[in-house]
Amino acid sequence: MAATATSNTDYFASRPSPRSRPSLAPKSPRTPLLARSISGQFGSPGGSYLREQEEVLVWELHQRYISVGIAGESRPRGVLRFGYGATDGRRVGDWRGVDGSVGLGVDEGSEKWAREYEVFRADVTGLDLGLVAAVLERAVRTLHVDYLQLDAKPRKVVLAVPSLLPLPVLELSLKVLFGHDSQPPVVTLMPTPLLACVGAGLRNALVVEIGWEETVVTAIGEYKTVAERRSIRGGKMLVVKTSALLQASLNSTSTPLNPISFKFAEDVAQRTAHCPADPNAPSSSDSPFTIPLPSRTDPASRTVTLPFYSLAIPATNTFFPASTSHNDSNDLPIPTLLFRTLLALPSDLRAQCMARIVLTGSSSNIPGLRTRLLREVETMVRERGWDQVHSYGSAKSPLPIRLRERTGGAESTLPPYRPPAQPAEPVSRTLDPPPPQQADPTPGNADPTSNDPSSPRASIGPATSLALRIDRRLAVPSKHDIRGVVRGVETLGAWAGGSLFASLAKSNASIRGVAEITREEWEKKGIDVCDLRGL
Repeated sequence: MAATATSNTDYFASRPSPRSRPSLAPKSPRTPLLARSISGQFGSPGGSYLREQEEVLVWELHQRYISVGIAGESRPRGVLRFGYGATDGRRVGDWRGVDGSVGLGVDEGSEKWAREYEVFRADVTGLDLGLVAAVLERAVRTLHVDYLQLDAKPRKVVLAVPSLLPLPVLELSLKVLFGHDSQPPVVTLMPTPLLACVGAGLRNALVVEIGWEETVVTAIGEYKTVAERRSIRGGKMLVVKTSALLQASLNSTSTPLNPISFKFAEDVAQRTAHCPADPNAPSSSDSPFTIPLPSRTDPASRTVTLPFYSLAIPATNTFFPASTSHNDSNDLPIPTLLFRTLLALPSDLRAQCMARIVLTGSSSNIPGLRTRLLREVETMVRERGWDQVHSYGSAKSPLPIRLRERTGGAESTLPPYRPPAQPAEPVSRTLDPPPPQQADPTPGNADPTSNDPSSPRASIGPATSLALRIDRRLAVPSKHDIRGVVRGVETLGAWAGGSLFASLAKSNASIRGVAEITREEWEKKGIDVCDLRGL
């Protein structure tokens, strides 16, 4: 019986009570009580997240190409060159490039030469603006679909354009961007020399942009254009001279051929053009250089052989011509153009710009061009100094004091700082500590002895004291502030500078572009709303 009672007690004790049994009825939903919030994982993001992820598109428009990318990236996502896809989408019966005439072209002196490889020109006389708008619209649509692959959400746009872009072309560019399906709310205009300065990490620089039709030298001071000069010597003249060199070699043979095509001449110029660093040095390579000409029928039968040193003649004659006596102001050699731009600057900005020469542009990567340019400018500065007059004639040394001030370069012409004469203090015969020295008087706490005629401070006026303090501060050069020497600085390019500018402008609203155009203002006033004084 005891065993039975024990077993019954254990049985009832092991059974759960009715109150602790799980209920089969459905429970009301409850929010789990966790130690941390899960809104960051499963909830919708806040407004700060949307602001951080806002994407800005950076476009760069050039005569030969157009590129686009997203702000914050180091390189554009897509670059589309005009003219090189002209043979795409051919129809039945179009035998271009197949009938053996791919190596033929028109004369480089003709107006049609290289016309289909550039979307616009500096001279818009006779330019078909409707065709330009159609080409730009197709290029923007192709880059959006094939390279960016973004949705149709409105995004801000930064447009990098060459300085003094023709107004009709600028109007067409803005019309295409605002008319695209993405519908950007704001388009910010920035000149490429300024963005090249940003890409170099500088505030003051002398930007030498060797473009397609012209070379532009721009002096940048505190991110503002101070001076600008231009010359028609650019990449197009280099290709023309290369084509003329090849054509002269072909005409010297027994069987003259047809004119060289633009595409082949540009390819030869990109592969073989170079500049000797020292023009007076003897040529070290006289070996023959063979260039095969394009031909569909017999590629081995058409070649041209030139001495290797002759391949430097087109670049030398384009950027460093020997005679400059009859050059027009818009046809100056690159060193002369750079020197005259420096000569027109104030002395303090000139000292900073000559040590920060930035070489950029589509034709600036020619081997030896940077070294030759800096050496030529340094020679002109050493021989002429900073004097506006090139030759005084019979007056050998007029006004020597003023000339000495002009040819001083970046060095200060002010006398070195010397403190004012003070009476000698008597030697102290006591063991008392000397009284503490007082700081210079400020406007809020004036020195009471300054009005005393016997005080040494009374002989120094406030303007003279301020000038002496400024001169003393400028007399101590900083190791990071290099001035008065000819020096080149590398840059990441205009597009990379625009990407950096756009990424900084997203987080700092005080950073603004040269011209900002909203969509509402564009629809109301059009191109008249643009303030183009900074371009």
